[in-house]
Amino acid sequence: MTVAPLRPSRSDTIDAPLALLGGTFDPVHRGHLRIALDTATALRLPEVRLIPSKAPVHRASPGASEADRLAMLRLAVADDQSGTLRVDDRELRRDTPSYTVLTLQSLRAEYPTRPLLWLIGIDAFAHIKSWYQWPQLFELAHFVVLNRPGYAVATALSPALADLWQPRLAQEAAALRATAAGRILLHTVPPQAVSATEIRNSLANGASDSALAPLLPAAVLAYIRSHHLYAPRAG
Repeated sequence: MTVAPLRPSRSDTIDAPLALLGGTFDPVHRGHLRIALDTATALRLPEVRLIPSKAPVHRASPGASEADRLAMLRLAVADDQSGTLRVDDRELRRDTPSYTVLTLQSLRAEYPTRPLLWLIGIDAFAHIKSWYQWPQLFELAHFVVLNRPGYAVATALSPALADLWQPRLAQEAAALRATAAGRILLHTVPPQAVSATEIRNSLANGASDSALAPLLPAAVLAYIRSHHLYAPRAG
């Protein structure tokens, strides 16, 4: 699959933080978009790039093809009237597993001094020491750890991670603008009552458009139907 490189946006300045949200987006749903937009608003981020993974390392392979997942993501972002959300397909263009460190190295080469903010759920962050070349991650970007309301961080993050997050902990978002990388910000987001797994299961079980409409952007649902993705199970 050949796609054009992403063009710089009007917000590509040294001081403007660039937020990044990776995932399989299989399929992209309203929960993904809500988290990205709500975090951008709360932290005053001018741009969030959604980065679909090619070959995820820590989870099963996506059910939809790279081309279909990218197409659905672009349709979803097209509905963003704020212009905050953009799609970055660099992992799909790379012939390697979707290691976050490689993605951040690529972005850092483009933006040597710009603050890069990797958005990550607290459950995923709890396993970050299992990631490929994980110590380099904090030399390349800040991490915005998305926490759930009422969820005790000390419970979620094991004592083995204390030496990692405590020295880097930022008390406010402004600290992420002062340097290009190396800090951790805990940010509480509302729980999302939607998951891609549940959507795929619902589609496989023949769910109606009316049942799926609250979960998926209209253009994404139309694409799924027209391309017969996640089709109902035979029999």
